[in-house]
Amino acid sequence: MIQYLTRFAVLLAVLLSAGCSIPTPSHQDSSRQVNVELVKAHQNKLNTLNSWSMSGRMALIQKELDKRDSFYVNWQYQPTYQELRFSHPLKGQLARLTVSNQQATLVDSNGAMRSALSAPALLADVLPVYIPFEHLHQWVVGQKTSQLKKLTYYNDGTLASASVIQNDEQWRIRWFYKLEAETKLPLPEQVHIESPTLKIKVQMNEWQTSN
Repeated sequence: MIQYLTRFAVLLAVLLSAGCSIPTPSHQDSSRQVNVELVKAHQNKLNTLNSWSMSGRMALIQKELDKRDSFYVNWQYQPTYQELRFSHPLKGQLARLTVSNQQATLVDSNGAMRSALSAPALLADVLPVYIPFEHLHQWVVGQKTSQLKKLTYYNDGTLASASVIQNDEQWRIRWFYKLEAETKLPLPEQVHIESPTLKIKVQMNEWQTSN
């Protein structure tokens, strides 16, 4: 048991030392007054996404501890299965997280495995911080969920910001898009998800989608 826990302690230390900073994009104007049809059209397109993959970076900033930790991520999403591979450009793959309707499993680079009934429970046990993983697959593509309040939008109908109560904490979400991008389905360049104790930044370098 001690060896098992030590392996995950090593995994955590490696994850937290994998530095790759994510600069915040410049300010983008948004408003609560926007063409409702544009919002509806964009959300309808997002609702048709059956699967997607994203490669980029993720940062976790624990405010009270003043810790800033980051790593590369490759995320594959399907309605009943998700796989996230965390890596470092010099150290290779650090860990692999798989999530199904039945359980979430984390395997480190040495093959040590840990499971839980849900990804939030597993990550809270390993890191340990609460991450609202159950909604992340929707928020990273800019999709609205029923819990979101105080929404603002960009002129093209894409989400700009929102607030939500998760794990008894008030969270704020902000979306950023490439201003020069011309695409039939705008997807975020960055998403920031922030509570009083934690900030999550996700940088999307490349999207692949299928309907």
